[in-house]
Amino acid sequence: MDRSSADVHMSAAAASLQSPMSPMQPDRRTPSPMPPEIGTSPSLPPLTPAGRPVRNYQLPKRYHPDPLPEPPRPAVQLDNAGAPSLRILPRINLIVRDTFKTIRNSFGIWREYWHRPSYDPDAFVSVADLAQPHPSSHFVESPDLLPDRGYRNKSVSLLMNWQNDGDTTKSDSSINKLVKEVLLHPDFQLSDLKGFSARRENEIADKADTKSTLLTSFSEASVDIEVPSGDKNLPSAKFSVTGLHYRPLLSILRSAFADPLANMFHLSPYKMFHKSPTSGVEQRVYSEMYDSDAFIEEHDRVQRAALPPDDPDCNRERVIAAMMFWSDSTHLANFGTAKLWPIYMMLGNLSKYVRALPSSGACMHVAYIPHLDDSFEDFASNFHCKWGTQKGDILTHCRRELTHAIWSFLLDEDFLHAYTYGIVIKCIDGIERRVYPRIFTYSADYPEKYIHSSCH
Repeated sequence: MDRSSADVHMSAAAASLQSPMSPMQPDRRTPSPMPPEIGTSPSLPPLTPAGRPVRNYQLPKRYHPDPLPEPPRPAVQLDNAGAPSLRILPRINLIVRDTFKTIRNSFGIWREYWHRPSYDPDAFVSVADLAQPHPSSHFVESPDLLPDRGYRNKSVSLLMNWQNDGDTTKSDSSINKLVKEVLLHPDFQLSDLKGFSARRENEIADKADTKSTLLTSFSEASVDIEVPSGDKNLPSAKFSVTGLHYRPLLSILRSAFADPLANMFHLSPYKMFHKSPTSGVEQRVYSEMYDSDAFIEEHDRVQRAALPPDDPDCNRERVIAAMMFWSDSTHLANFGTAKLWPIYMMLGNLSKYVRALPSSGACMHVAYIPHLDDSFEDFASNFHCKWGTQKGDILTHCRRELTHAIWSFLLDEDFLHAYTYGIVIKCIDGIERRVYPRIFTYSADYPEKYIHSSCH
């Protein structure tokens, strides 16, 4: 064996002696445990006075408080990673869809927008606005919000507003309300009630109501209806019905978008979704007019509507005014014949929870339909050949004709022009927008549905 072969065998033997299986040499790759330091002891868990280890106790789930309501997350765009984007993009005229979705809140609810909103009223909604008392006492909590209506002093105003709050019988809760909200109010003074008379104060309030700006905004007009003759050889005749009190629809929209309540208008519709925390299933949530498919599709349609010839380069934001009409003939007293037939309107841009508050001011009076008085019956009885046997049917037909004539009068050329091209309104935030009026609902009770049938 030469010298090189001997070196190879000696190296292999040395490697076998240093292998992990060799008891002669410890494994240098695994560090040996360090001996504990002298004078140290392992840390002990905290103990109770009885010497037992302290345990962490948890309340059963049934004792956990219910989660407070949470408003939807603000309308913030998400990037591809799902995090909110901090880019500030300029407001542009939306010609194409600029879809994005918001962050899910703690209840697993989020929104998806077809068009980027320029204003999100829910961004200013707090938990206190959602977890509030019963709606009937929402605005009554602050008596300073009640109108004075021309009363002599604040104490009389508080007492008279309590009397005319709509309750026919004063229950125990009403008496408690009187004590807490009137008698204990810091502005209430017993000395102000010397010589008090409810009748006199009501007369003062009635005189103040006659000077209300709401009454001065109404105009009076007359409409013509066709009265049938009952004879096929005799044509119908026109009868002029007077006493129609109305407000132009466009003037109502202008005042509504400039009112402080417009801060709560939703101008951009969206779809709302919820993801179940247990099953993970996503489903659509329907809650308001402005998250319905009809609102979304109409809002998307007006983005592509033609501009008016007098303003072809308009780049203002285009929004919808969701008009919701009601009408209901009502008696004003339990006895007598005093009655009214009002038409009033609310906007679907406002949440139904706000519209339902009696003192929110969301209800806007549009018109008061006049009733067919004795002069009409005198005319019809002499003109219609079958008035004696068909009086009820003739009155029903003429009331239907009156309703059609009034709506033809309200939906005038100015409104139809705004319906096609929109109307520029300076909103409460100081921004001019092109508002497109759209009629979404018309509600009436059963007799009025019969009167409104066959409406063109």
